[in-house]
Order: sequence, then structure tokens, then C-alpha cells
Amino acid sequence: MRVVMKIGGSVLTEVSQTPGWMTELHNFLEAGHNVAIVHGGGPAISVSLHKAQVPVEFYQGQRVTTPEVLRHVVRILRGEINASLVNMLAGHGFQAVGLSGMDGSFMAAEHLPPNDLGSVGTITHVDTDFLQMFWSRAMVPVIAPLAPTEDHQEILNCNGDGVAAAVAAGIGAELLIFYTVSGGLRVSPWEGAEVVREVPRKDIEQWILSGRATKGMIPKLQAARNALERGVSGVIIGSFYGTEPATRIF
Repeated sequence: MRVVMKIGGSVLTEVSQTPGWMTELHNFLEAGHNVAIVHGGGPAISVSLHKAQVPVEFYQGQRVTTPEVLRHVVRILRGEINASLVNMLAGHGFQAVGLSGMDGSFMAAEHLPPNDLGSVGTITHVDTDFLQMFWSRAMVPVIAPLAPTEDHQEILNCNGDGVAAAVAAGIGAELLIFYTVSGGLRVSPWEGAEVVREVPRKDIEQWILSGRATKGMIPKLQAARNALERGVSGVIIGSFYGTEPATRIF
């Protein structure tokens, strides 16, 4: 089975010695599955921009990426977070390799409209054979959500949830997991609200329009729907092996 795990920037701040998502990774690999990890890094990017006194602006939930912002994005995502994550996995006995779309040109992207967003993209191509090369050596690809344009004239900042969905669709994954600390989709934005166990993809738009799905849950639901429509067999928001309730999107 091919599995894509999306690890958000907030999840990477877990302080436990062995985070829950790492236990899940171990279980998938022990079962003989091929796993790719896509990571985020929004909180760390915001901190870096704040320290440099670079204005932070969002448009319809997407970070406006000016040339100055892009320099921070590339440094944090492909440099600090990706390298630290690969090193952390090595410290727990995993063979991992850090990647972005620029490495081996294994992903390509195009500008996400409107132009006001700047260097923000959506994935248009994933080279499955490139990932298979690492799986054949029992390695875990760890992917930063950055990709070049087809002509390699620009590097684009891509939403991590969207990248995870694109990778999952590109490799024909049987399972896509958006791993979250707080669990799955809740019946209301209140933190203590009950987790919904199943949501049909046809209901996702209503969850968003009604305001019951908010903030970071919106791109996850949209990416889940996109992945299912492109042939991914199953999508989970939450934890697959864990004891906390999770949401299955079908």
C-alpha cells in the first residue's frame, strides 16, 4: 500500500520524545507499506517574518508570497524544517531523504490565481518514478511544499495540504492522512466539540459555507475532496492507528 502522511507545522512542535505521527510511520513501515511525508511550516515562517519585520498578509487563507517572503519560505521549509525533520527521523532509526519539487524536478507547479497572491502555486505534475527510486531502497521521502514552474523560472510556495493531495493522487495512494494533534473534524469550531467520524465529500462545501469548518480545517477538507476525486482510495483527518477519534472522508 502507498501512504501519504501530511504533517502540519503545528504538529511538528510536539514535545514528546516519540510523537504520535512517528509511531504511525513505524507501524506503516513495519506492515510493508511505502510512505511519503509532506510537511508544512506556516507557524515557523510567520515567526521568521515577524523577526525580520516583514509584513505578513493573507488572501483567502493563502499567504501572499512576495519575493522577500519567498526567501524566508524557502529557507524555513527546504532548509530548517526539512533538514531537522530528516535528522529527527534518522535519530529514531528511519532512513529518510529530504526533498522539494526542485529536486530531480519531481514536481512542477503553476501560479494559483489571483495574481495578488504572488509566488503561490498549485501542483501540476508529480514524478512517481522518482519517489519509487527511494522506496526501492527502503527510504522515506520527506517533501517540502515548494515546486518550480514548468520552465524553472520561478519557485512557488504551495499549500502543504494541496501538495499532499497532489502527491497522493500522482502515486495512486491507497491512503492519505492529514495528521493533526487535535484529531479530526469537529461538529463545531469549539475545541471540545465531538469529532465527526465520517463525512461524504459531497457535504464538504456545506461544512465550509456554514462556518462549522474553519481555519486550517478548510484546506484539509478541500484537499481531501480533490484527492478522492483524483482516485485516492481513502482519506483520514486525524490519526490512523491512534486512539483519538479521527474523521474519514469518503
